[in-house]
This record gives sequence, structure tokens and C-alpha cells, in this order.
Amino acid sequence: MAPTAIIVRAARLEDCSVILHHRRSMFQDMGEGTSEDLDKMVEATAPWLTRALTDGSYQGWLAEDAEGKIVAGGGVLISSWPAGPRDPVSKRAVIINVYTEPGFRGQGLARRLMLLMIQWLKDRGLSSVGLHASDAGRHLYETLGFIPTNEMRLALK
Repeated sequence: MAPTAIIVRAARLEDCSVILHHRRSMFQDMGEGTSEDLDKMVEATAPWLTRALTDGSYQGWLAEDAEGKIVAGGGVLISSWPAGPRDPVSKRAVIINVYTEPGFRGQGLARRLMLLMIQWLKDRGLSSVGLHASDAGRHLYETLGFIPTNEMRLALK
């Protein structure tokens, strides 16, 4: 299917199950977690996602084909965060849940979603955005200007 037949629209509350499917599939494709781990993640994320879509702290976009099937998506999590010397905004943005269904990959949908999310953030005055890149997505993010940072992580369990 040609990318021109795809429309992108804002995610709605009734799209929670699709967003959760994308999140689960994204981690499954990366080989992260067992099926049981992924099921627990979805169960824990479902009420959070409902709240976040309702209060606007999560903004999502979904790509639909001509039949209304959602074939890709991505979202932005906005959280309160103290301003810093290089980022004088008291909000932090993180792009999450970028996923394209296997049969629709290679058509530029993830790029299209990323450009839309980046512009949305710019329009709202945010000065930076972060994300965690999978091996499959790293090249796309680098072509959009994302660079690795000095972030470190400690597992607490």
C-alpha cells in the first residue's frame, strides 16, 4: 500500500488497546522480556495510559490505512521537570511507543510520525526531547538529529 493512502490522526481514549499492542509488540520485537513479563507490562500500563490520555500528559498519533486499520503509531510523554542550563523549560518530553506493523515497514511511516511529534513539541515551546532507541530504530533517529547522551541507568531489582 502506498504511504499516501495512510492518514495520521491523534490518538483517542478508545485507542488504548492498539497503543498497548504497539508497546507490547515493540518490546517483543526487541527480545525484551518473556510473554508473561510483557503481559504484566500491558496490565500495569493500561490504567496509566487511560489517565495519561485523559489528562494530556500522553499525546499519541496513529497511522491508519484506507480501511481504518491502525498500522503505526507513536507518542509523546510530557512530564514536569526542573529546568536546566541547556533546557530552560520546566517540562520534559520523551517519545515512546514508536511502532510500525511488520507489513507496513519501510514506507516512511515512523519518520512521518517522528517529524509530526517533533514539530508538535517545537510548537509547544519545548527545547529538547529524548527517546530510547532500539537497534532497528537507531538509524532513523540519528538521521533526525538525535545523539547519544550521558544518561546512565541502575536496575533496582
